[in-house]
Amino acid sequence: MTISMTGFGRATAENELIKVKIEMKSVNSRYHDCNMKIPKAYAFVEEKLKKLIKQQISRGKIDVYVTIKYIDNSNVSISIDMDLANQYFLGIQKVKDSFLIKKEIEAFQITSIPGVFVTDEEEIDEELILQFLENTCQEALNNILVMKKNEGKHIYLDMQGKISELVKLISEIEKLSESVVDDYREKLKNRIEELLNDQDIDENRLSQEVAYFADKACIDEELIRLSSHVKQFNDNMAKDQTGRKLDFIIQEMNREINTIGSKGNSLEITNLVLECKSIVEKLREQAMNLE
Repeated sequence: MTISMTGFGRATAENELIKVKIEMKSVNSRYHDCNMKIPKAYAFVEEKLKKLIKQQISRGKIDVYVTIKYIDNSNVSISIDMDLANQYFLGIQKVKDSFLIKKEIEAFQITSIPGVFVTDEEEIDEELILQFLENTCQEALNNILVMKKNEGKHIYLDMQGKISELVKLISEIEKLSESVVDDYREKLKNRIEELLNDQDIDENRLSQEVAYFADKACIDEELIRLSSHVKQFNDNMAKDQTGRKLDFIIQEMNREINTIGSKGNSLEITNLVLECKSIVEKLREQAMNLE
């Protein structure tokens, strides 16, 4: 199934201790890159959640925001480190005296200093919390995957249409290539006749020139390889985790199209090649959106 790299998912849950909200968004990236913002007290679950996400999202830049709130704060106590507060107070007082500052020292100047207020929390059951957060994370993953798959369907349909256009253009190039040599022979013969003023033409030399041109301008192999690449692209579009594979196939398609353009020796073929290149570029842009 074609899956887009772009999506958003959210899940919320609560138990008797905490309320959890997990939001994740994914955008295009060449590799899997998961960044998680989670409260420091719950850092022990971060790697587990990242592993869970990587199992189900193989590619893309994923930002995950985990918000955790206690339903009640009965397990949290706050104390004041009076020794530390006193040292800060004396230090501030010394600065005041040194610079003759008359303004009084206010309580918030001391209490706002990190470490003066100490928060103590009761030990939590890590296994219970881990299971709870994993379940919530899985729900958020389910939601983001729904969005990624829906967008992937739209990309798939768009690419199918472009592949159909490309197949038609290749068919037109094949038909034109059949007459390129005959057209060249006719033009060359007419040109020689003009130059020789109705003198006899050396048919052997003319045939040699046409044969040389035919060998140089032959694009049969390139058309066969290009058609093969188009079939591979079509076969791989609906497979899981196919973005990198399609990108490689597109490179090969471009290579064959460029060769056809350089060997085609026909204005009509050149114009069709330009249309092919335009379609392949659009396919490349769409493939870059796929996981």
